[in-house]
Amino acid sequence: MPFRKVAVAIITPTHTKKSFELGLEMAKKFDSELTVIECMYKTPPKFYFFETKSDKKTTQNQITKLNAELENWKVVAQKQGIPIKTKLALTDNISHWVIDYVKENKIDLLIVDYPKLSMEEITLFDDIISIIHHKSHCHLLTTKPQ
Repeated sequence: MPFRKVAVAIITPTHTKKSFELGLEMAKKFDSELTVIECMYKTPPKFYFFETKSDKKTTQNQITKLNAELENWKVVAQKQGIPIKTKLALTDNISHWVIDYVKENKIDLLIVDYPKLSMEEITLFDDIISIIHHKSHCHLLTTKPQ
């Protein structure tokens, strides 16, 4: 079996369901374990040395939203009989976090969402995807919008 472990990394805030649906199909087809990872940058504090209540509230709201999305996807996968793990990555460096996760968990296929982005975002996410592509040492599939 080529893909025993499939992971979907959601790295952009403007992602679509396409990468999750593709991960689900691949897991079903190859009878694989599926992991969905929501990646989020730690929001730098407004003041350099400490987090304000506002900073903490913003971060907590993002975490709550992403956890709810992960729960929804868990329900969808379980209804289809697909074993699924979910993970929330709150990090300063998305590409290195994903690469480490892929290596530590021996992921065979990594699917990354690449939706329509603003010019500013394109530069950032091109870099993330490029680093993941070169350093993850597993098959990488990038979903793009039609």
